[in-house]
Amino acid sequence: TGTIIFYSNFNALQVYTGSQWNVINTKTPNFAINYLVIGGGGSGGGYFRGGGGGAGALRTNWNNESQGGGTSSAAAKTISIGSAYSVILGAGGAAVAGQPTTPKGNDGGTTTFDDIVSKGGGTGGRYASTGTSIDDGNPSADPGGGSGGGGGGGSQTGQGGASGTYGYNGGNGAGNTPQCGGGGGGAGAAGVVGGSGGTNGDGGSSLNNTITGSTVAYAGGGGGGNYESGNVAVGGGAGAGGGTGNNNNATIANRGSGGGGASGATGGNGSAGVIILRFSSNYTATVSGGVTSSSTSAGSDTVLTITATSDSSQTVSFS
Repeated sequence: TGTIIFYSNFNALQVYTGSQWNVINTKTPNFAINYLVIGGGGSGGGYFRGGGGGAGALRTNWNNESQGGGTSSAAAKTISIGSAYSVILGAGGAAVAGQPTTPKGNDGGTTTFDDIVSKGGGTGGRYASTGTSIDDGNPSADPGGGSGGGGGGGSQTGQGGASGTYGYNGGNGAGNTPQCGGGGGGAGAAGVVGGSGGTNGDGGSSLNNTITGSTVAYAGGGGGGNYESGNVAVGGGAGAGGGTGNNNNATIANRGSGGGGASGATGGNGSAGVIILRFSSNYTATVSGGVTSSSTSAGSDTVLTITATSDSSQTVSFS
């Protein structure tokens, strides 16, 4: 009892239990892991005619599916048993109730899994009256940058924010008539310029990913706020619409989508990012305290979804 052999007919180790030979399952100390890592979405711009918030950077190496900004799928990533890997969840950008002299909102937060860093989307620009200059959408800088926020509309034309590697630019706002904000950039397309046409002010489209086993849209840009004859369509994909009032939040949690621009005083909040890891069920993941996560099965794989971290010290490890 307890004797271990290598049985060549099964090409496996076996241990004798006293009554039978049982196969010993073995696993390598290093293994490949698939990931989807998305930064937080930017807030929509405030104080009327606000630009939509940009989507967070979308990075993935799953199934040859595209990353944000038209970037091809990332390379394979190897994980080691016993090592702890940093996980930080980027929050959605918080909107600000705008006045001509107040800040325009907040960019989305940065999401991190080990060395995979996805920055947040830029906030949308606010209404621009004559003599003001803080009407442009915020950019989301490289490396790892997400989408730019849409420019604010008004008597001046706000410029859409430039994107980073893993997102698209925000659309420009419309000056004079109609005074409408531009859409925030999404992971799948640029935000649309403000105006009265059928898609004017729409946020850039989201990007589908199937890492969970289902097709899910992530990282849509927020729609711009409208005025006069401006378009009231919703934002791209999972983003929020600018609409005709306040509270245009990106309501689908953990998609990294931008908030809608204000048509009243306050733009919408962006939604937080997400970390999704998919790996062989031969291995077990353990998260540290302060991590909010859930786990499901997809065929022979485990899918771990991390939706919140309490600070920058949390980790995930594997055994």
